[in-house]
Amino acid sequence: MALIINIYYTGKDGNAKKFAQEMHSSGLVDLIRKEEGNLGYDYFFPQNDDETVLLIDKWTGQEALDAHHKSDMMQKIAYLRDKYKLKMHVEQFRPANFLTYDEIIKKRSSTRKFCNKKLEENLLQQILQAGAVAPTARNLQPQKIFVLKSASSLKKVDKVTPCRYNAPLCLLICADKDMAYKNGNYSSFEMDATIVVTHMMLMATNLGVDNIWIRNFNAQDLQKEFDLPDNIIPICIMPLGYKADDYIGSPNHNNRKPLSDTVTYL
Repeated sequence: MALIINIYYTGKDGNAKKFAQEMHSSGLVDLIRKEEGNLGYDYFFPQNDDETVLLIDKWTGQEALDAHHKSDMMQKIAYLRDKYKLKMHVEQFRPANFLTYDEIIKKRSSTRKFCNKKLEENLLQQILQAGAVAPTARNLQPQKIFVLKSASSLKKVDKVTPCRYNAPLCLLICADKDMAYKNGNYSSFEMDATIVVTHMMLMATNLGVDNIWIRNFNAQDLQKEFDLPDNIIPICIMPLGYKADDYIGSPNHNNRKPLSDTVTYL
């Protein structure tokens, strides 16, 4: 989700403009524009205020902005700001399609009819990265995720389940039971993979990518179709894409039990 930050630098005796000029002449602006995730870094001069310069700073997301803030360039910018004795005012804008976490968890729903539109690669990578940071027992990360998007792979999915719903891409989420944390007879492999899936579902929802979690398949048949070793256990399949225009959703989606039915205070 793109971030747009307006930064107003205000000083005296034309120092704000001198600051912007030195940012350019020193090469700092060019270096920042080359940083991964930067979408724009431009200075503007308000007509009604000769002592202020406006920086419009654009990034692909919070992760890219955080990496920029940790870079050596921030110290150089701070040095120039102090050199020209500038005051700074920051505004950060929330894009129209930005969702709060509360909105994301309520919006997430299961899609059972997809259109043929392909999922963009950059969105897929963000979804996969969300799974990569999910908590697992002792951080052993036993999840194994297979991206199924070729015609032959999707045909195999259709052989083992009727629940692909025309999605152009599916994630097959498995877990390595040999790698997972064990405590007596208990193994965390299924729990770990389930948490990973939840992270990816919420990120997909955040990005506007429709999804569904399915377990309507025979695990042995699935292992055979994809030639998986015995230690790699299928947990679920997650179709990803965009819902069909005529899909109306499940009428039961918002039917939630009250907390009094599911929560007990002891």
